[in-house]
Amino acid sequence: MPRFSVDLRSSEGAGPHPWNVPTPQMGKRALEVQQQEPLAPARRLPPPLDSNRVLVTSQTRRGVSTVLLPWFYRCWLLGTTVILSLLLLRIQAVLDHIPSHHSLLRTSLQWAELSWLAPVPLAVILWLGWFIFAEVARSGTTPVEVPRVFARQGLFAFAPPKPARLVFRFVTRGDNIDVLGDSIIAVHRAFERYPLTSGPYRIEIVSDSPLSLPMRGDDRTHIYVVPAHYVTGERSRFKARALTYLQEQVRPQHEDWYIYLDEESLVDEEMLAGLYRFIWRAIEVETRGQQNGKKRHAAGLIGQGAILYQGGNWFFRGADALRTADDVGRFRLQYALGWPVFGIHGSFIVIRGVDDKGLSFDVGPANSITEDAAWALRAWAKGFRFAWVDGYLHEQPPQGVRDFVRQRSRWLSGIRFVLCDAQTPLPYKIGLGIFAGLWQMAFFPFLVAAVALFVHVSPFVWMRIPADFAWATFILAYLQGIDVQARHSHPFIKRKAREVQWKRVVSWLLVLCSIWYALLEAAGVLYSLWPKQGFFVIQKPSLAQENKIQGSIQPQEPFFSTKVGGKWK
Repeated sequence: MPRFSVDLRSSEGAGPHPWNVPTPQMGKRALEVQQQEPLAPARRLPPPLDSNRVLVTSQTRRGVSTVLLPWFYRCWLLGTTVILSLLLLRIQAVLDHIPSHHSLLRTSLQWAELSWLAPVPLAVILWLGWFIFAEVARSGTTPVEVPRVFARQGLFAFAPPKPARLVFRFVTRGDNIDVLGDSIIAVHRAFERYPLTSGPYRIEIVSDSPLSLPMRGDDRTHIYVVPAHYVTGERSRFKARALTYLQEQVRPQHEDWYIYLDEESLVDEEMLAGLYRFIWRAIEVETRGQQNGKKRHAAGLIGQGAILYQGGNWFFRGADALRTADDVGRFRLQYALGWPVFGIHGSFIVIRGVDDKGLSFDVGPANSITEDAAWALRAWAKGFRFAWVDGYLHEQPPQGVRDFVRQRSRWLSGIRFVLCDAQTPLPYKIGLGIFAGLWQMAFFPFLVAAVALFVHVSPFVWMRIPADFAWATFILAYLQGIDVQARHSHPFIKRKAREVQWKRVVSWLLVLCSIWYALLEAAGVLYSLWPKQGFFVIQKPSLAQENKIQGSIQPQEPFFSTKVGGKWK
């Protein structure tokens, strides 16, 4: 496996490579600020970026407000949690004063209320992730220079350094053409709008059926169609089969970094900054490890960040706000530890190309329902570490009750199969197993709470504080997820500042729908118990067409750059 190092070069006198050409938004800033600096020592995993080599576009973000905002947020989080918990305690005290007669039903229900303690561990982890990292209060990702890498071993040991190339890999069945076209346009737009000199990039699309994208040809975009007769070595299905085929068709270069995305995933310039920062961090970890003579974490880093669910149906944007809050809390905490204890998302996966070659998505037929979880646990068992990526990826929520329930059901039933994977050692499955068990019984505390409120039964006094903390965290998760989604603009939905502010305030009212969101989540859990297997693809609208936003690539003749069965067409 080739090893990498870092080399910062000045852009002055650089040749006319496409990654050295300033975009119209840059002016001359990128040519003035690039400089060569030594690497800073890495103290922990992942190490912080050295401010001496990070190219900062604006010093105002380093002001006092940037330092104080996270602490204001922590104070708000602590105070709001206490207020909500006290409010729930007050409601329970009122129920205590309602005259009632002891009965077997009331006694049984009070003991059943002990199930309210089940979500407490997950609530504590989620809340700690919010408090420690304060991702919600982060204003934005500071753009950095494109990393330059060169191989220290092999045939390319003496080759000149190359800028890191981002390879965006979209997987699709081939039936959401308009949505996929939006995603391709978003990638080109992000590089055009990046405030510094952007690096080279490539777009790879793997599809189960031939595609005809309504845009002019582009040598950076390539489509791979999985042959109908193709069978993987482990007989994987669905998305795992398509990704395995893509891995077999492409030979990564030493400067390649892969970003795995879904067909509706929209990239923006802030996410690009987060990707470049992650690459700096990953290369620095390896470089410092080589200098110190350590082989620890030699397998490399795998990155992932938060996902925003915007556009489409307003009700389900609020329902998926829980996932965004989960990203900046529970997932943020697990990536700080470097372990995918609770699994990962199937989208927004960042991995070095040479490392990807040794981590096949051929996970077998049973694991193909949630191939991302099986792939992550196997990578963890092989020594890979996971880290956080700054920035947000924009996706869409389900557009109906049926899609929402089936999606949740697929996740939970798929995780149960992953827990039975014989190729993953048991210690690496314990955390995911506990999480799946608590998720499986999540509907029961909600059912007990509804019945207890109807018959006026309050829980035991000794368990009220931890249980009320869990309920308060649940409410705050929806509130914070909704606010984050409303605060960050969608690449294809541009609004004026005043419109953004009042719609942000109005969106907070979606918290009142949390009881209905809980019912939908419970329905997904129950539906997962129904014996079935399948991979459901959710139909989602094209937001670019709905908002009449013209992309950087204008519709022209159909674009064909397709590889079928090893031949280009």
